[in-house]
Amino acid sequence: MKNETLGQRALARRKELKLTQRDVAKAAGVAHVTISQWERDETTPSGKRLFSLSQALHCPPAWLLYGEGEALPPAASEIKKRPELEGRLQELVDLFESLPLSEQEAQLNELRARVENNNRLFEELLQARKRQKNLKTPL
Repeated sequence: MKNETLGQRALARRKELKLTQRDVAKAAGVAHVTISQWERDETTPSGKRLFSLSQALHCPPAWLLYGEGEALPPAASEIKKRPELEGRLQELVDLFESLPLSEQEAQLNELRARVENNNRLFEELLQARKRQKNLKTPL
């Protein structure tokens, strides 16, 4: 059976991961009844709830919504327990992983450019400080 709806995909993914509705609800920060409603396609998560559900099921939000594309979810056996990250770092990783691959690459390029720019600015500040120090030093 092809999983044609968000609910069917969420249910199949939850079962693949051997999770209960309560497990997914706790991870997504919603009531287990909400998970049941989503799986039966009575309601559809949106916004933050869709993102939370995708995190709980270890799959991209786009896959939950459309079931296709470049970002198919990893098999349950491939999900590795990664070290716990703290606060903003974990949020950054979660947000990054929810993006399509093309957008992930664009964001990496943007971050690289920002770091390079910051390094250049820092170097300019150091050079300016050195020049200023040389001007103040009596000959």
